[in-house]
Amino acid sequence: MKKELKKKIDEMIRVNHAGEFGAQMIYGGQIKYTQDEKLKKKLTEIAEDEQRHFEYFNKKMIDYRTRPTLMTPIWKLGGTMLGAITAKLGEKYVHACTESVEQVIVDHYKNQMKYLEKNKTNDDLLKKIKQFCDEEDEHRQNAENSGSRDDLRLKLFKKFTSRLTSLAIEISKKV
Repeated sequence: MKKELKKKIDEMIRVNHAGEFGAQMIYGGQIKYTQDEKLKKKLTEIAEDEQRHFEYFNKKMIDYRTRPTLMTPIWKLGGTMLGAITAKLGEKYVHACTESVEQVIVDHYKNQMKYLEKNKTNDDLLKKIKQFCDEEDEHRQNAENSGSRDDLRLKLFKKFTSRLTSLAIEISKKV
């Protein structure tokens, strides 16, 4: 494998691993702190998807000898806090968090798919990223359908969360 391609795939695996870890922390915080049993059940289902994604990228890290991000302790704290805070603020904030984070992830995965398709390499990774992208988009759509779009505070929260997620992606690619 060419050095540049290996570097790019390592970056993909590292950032996707970090993202799935962060998602587990967010959903874990929401599950722990929400009082709504119906919401808790839905979040648990989503967290199971995120766990499968994490396990795949964890295996890929070993296969490719890719180092994890050094930011894991910060993503653990930040994700857990974001999950806990949104759960305490209520269901609309939980959905707003899911919608904004998952939209950034879907866009991120689509960019990775374009790169892999362009370079005609790593069909297994491409196949899995496509599958995970579809699952993340389903999470986003379910959250979006919750009707949380009308509130200005939620719009601001979603913008803030989207930017935070984008920043975490950029940092995790390199650090």
